[in-house]
Amino acid sequence: MLTAIRDIGRWLRRTKNIEELETLIQAPFENTDKKFVLFVKINIDESKYEGVVREDYDSTKIQRYLYRRGSSNGPNTTPAAKITDDVEKKTFPQKITAWFKKYRDLDDTGIVAQIGNVLLNNQNKIIEDIKNALRKEDDKVLLTIKVVKQNQEHYLGDLEVFRTLLKTIVITQLGKGSTANHICSICGEKKQVFGDPRIFKFYTIDKPGFIAGGFNKADAWKNFPLCYECKLDIEEGRRYVEQKLQFKFHGLNYFLIPRLLFSDVQPELMKILLDTKKIISLKEQAKKRITNDENDILEIVSREKDVLTVNFLFLRKEQSAERILLLIEDIFPSRLREIFAAKDRVDTLFSRSDYDDFTFEKIRTFFAHSSEGKRDYDLDKYFLEIVDATFRGKKIDFSFLIEFCMAVIRREFIKEEREGDFKKRVDDALMVVMFLKELGLLSFKEASSMKESIFSEVFKKYAGMLNSPEKTGVFLLGALTQLLLSKQYSVRGAKPFKKHLKGLRMDEKDFRALLPKVQHKLEEYDSFDKGKAQIAEAVSRSFLEAGENWKVAVDELNFYFVCGMNLAPEIAAVVYKDKKEKEV
Repeated sequence: MLTAIRDIGRWLRRTKNIEELETLIQAPFENTDKKFVLFVKINIDESKYEGVVREDYDSTKIQRYLYRRGSSNGPNTTPAAKITDDVEKKTFPQKITAWFKKYRDLDDTGIVAQIGNVLLNNQNKIIEDIKNALRKEDDKVLLTIKVVKQNQEHYLGDLEVFRTLLKTIVITQLGKGSTANHICSICGEKKQVFGDPRIFKFYTIDKPGFIAGGFNKADAWKNFPLCYECKLDIEEGRRYVEQKLQFKFHGLNYFLIPRLLFSDVQPELMKILLDTKKIISLKEQAKKRITNDENDILEIVSREKDVLTVNFLFLRKEQSAERILLLIEDIFPSRLREIFAAKDRVDTLFSRSDYDDFTFEKIRTFFAHSSEGKRDYDLDKYFLEIVDATFRGKKIDFSFLIEFCMAVIRREFIKEEREGDFKKRVDDALMVVMFLKELGLLSFKEASSMKESIFSEVFKKYAGMLNSPEKTGVFLLGALTQLLLSKQYSVRGAKPFKKHLKGLRMDEKDFRALLPKVQHKLEEYDSFDKGKAQIAEAVSRSFLEAGENWKVAVDELNFYFVCGMNLAPEIAAVVYKDKKEKEV
């Protein structure tokens, strides 16, 4: 992954002539409204403090702001800081004045020491002025220095002394765990390498176990030897990926990181992915999506030949840290084509006005919250397991999948006032099963010694799930039960028979006992006609054929039952061939 990011950064730096300083400087804010900059004005001709100036933040001045973050508990790499904490106790003393104390000896001109003295001598007045300049409605504020020299105002980035110090400090920070004349783990060349690259925050040398040879920072380079040029390339590559190739994935974010397999082959897609203007048109060309991001370009990537691969990096930012949730490496366009082909087949199978096209949102429905009261996504781990299996082509345990599907379906089943959601959840679950089955990730045993019936075509239609008599019997019983509930609702405006379904936690004994109850209730409504009798007969035949002691889990049995409920129109279409007789 890092090599792929390095290649992106190297290509950008060479083709766009991006200089070292441009790579080192960081944007203090992502896209957000209400961004401002507070400048502490220091006149170095007179060693005088001249007040705090407030300006609107201008993204075109990033190079002049000269911002680069540093340690969370100490000063940044430059004397500029985002105001996120108490200005008096933290931001100003820890990020601004502390910088001038720490790095004054690195400056031969004396300007840093001079400014630092002015800041310390006027600290109380400066803090008071900063507080007065802040407003309640402020969203993001950058605090930095503006230097007055010969009656002209200069941003930090305008002055050579601060530009040079930025480069020096970065090298100094890296040099804590470095060694000369060793092989870089990225480019493979022998040169000076560093062990504390500070690119991704999920890598640290501040904890025991992260440093080869023990808790000794001097040996950090042995873990991840990285030369300075590769560090710059990776920083530039990460910046581009984060800004242009970051996408949403149903409550999560991921970076799409392309990697060429052959350096001498540069497909058109790669050129577009690394061009800010062209990538916008690329997003507009996407015709199909498997995520909820309208900028999703995976369908475009799937059209390419297998001369490149893509990596999916799911990364979560947690305050000042970053955590890798999932890394899926080296996915070929051909695999993406298989995924979109499976989506197409499922969309065709469920091509009715009441069905939405398949996306991973269908899967997320069942792997989001462990209970309805949960606000946070506490099932990310399981959702990402399904995502990982989908892209890598790994088998998924059917019982694991159905356990989570039924948890959501049961919650919706008990809500009389939102019964439409129950049907939709069952539809979603069935589409998820079909999608994963189309990709070969779910395996069902071939039906053995099952007798043909008038419903066999319906059974075959749904991916071989209904491959045993107990499953087909429960499925048909679900359809018959739904016909009863529909009749009951048309007569009484309610469905009191639902109480017999035990919250969809029925076992073999319950299903066997349910059939005569359904038949009896239909007879009470004078609705047990020839078509329903055919369904009931098929249920009885299946139960007899299944014998005793079914070896199917309760969750799975209830899943087939609710699928039968939802697909009752298809079963009814078999037994009511004459539209005048059809009753659903």
